Amino acid sequence: MLIKTLPARAGLKWLRDALALYRRQPFAFTSLVILYTMGLSLLTFVPLVGLPIATVLVPFGTIGLTLAARDAERGVMPLPTLMMEPFRNPQQRSALIRLGLVNAAMVLVLILIVWLFSADDLSNWKIIDGQIDRDSAGQNFPWDAVIAAAVVYVPILMLTWFAPQLVAWHGQPIGKALFFSFFACWRNRWPFLTLAAALFALFFAAIFIFTQLLQALGASSQIASVLLAPIMLLLISIGYATQYPIYRSLIDANDDVA
Repeated sequence: MLIKTLPARAGLKWLRDALALYRRQPFAFTSLVILYTMGLSLLTFVPLVGLPIATVLVPFGTIGLTLAARDAERGVMPLPTLMMEPFRNPQQRSALIRLGLVNAAMVLVLILIVWLFSADDLSNWKIIDGQIDRDSAGQNFPWDAVIAAAVVYVPILMLTWFAPQLVAWHGQPIGKALFFSFFACWRNRWPFLTLAAALFALFFAAIFIFTQLLQALGASSQIASVLLAPIMLLLISIGYATQYPIYRSLIDANDDVA
């Protein structure tokens, strides 16, 4: 297996490829994204165990959505059964559960860091008539926690970006998969930064144009919020769709998934 290093412009190609495969199966792919995100969101409402279970299942969702993007690119409708595919092989299932536990531990560390950096600021927020006072919240916004979260979250994202595929499809040990994932992202930091900038530009442009259109039509804020939801979902789905083009272009492997 060889991990490639690509120029910055590859980030734009990843986005174009994601848009192309999404256009082939927009409703089916979006349905799977809804299934995945709603499933994890509902799990987080379960007291005590919900959030840990949700974070353990993230690698399974990554594999399922990567397979869905592959099928969409091939013109095949991605079915909901793809989300269960990582659970079928006992060896893959066991490896992904272990990776999920590592992911849960890293998320726990992230939450603790955010809590430590935000505790003092949040304690100064005032509650007036059962609602948070905006002035006190604005004066005591936990910027240190936001910065600390970003500093910790980016390395976690790099460690886990390719780890599910490397563990499930290439049989790598978890430590090796995390290592390869991190340095694959680091060596291709410019394409990733280009992709991130392009996604943010697409996101803000779409939201700006849509909100301006709604204001011109005289839509109320409540109607605007409802109508913005599908736009947000579309943009999130496109973001998930980039995972397969990125994997395919960077991981040089002889398997039928890539």
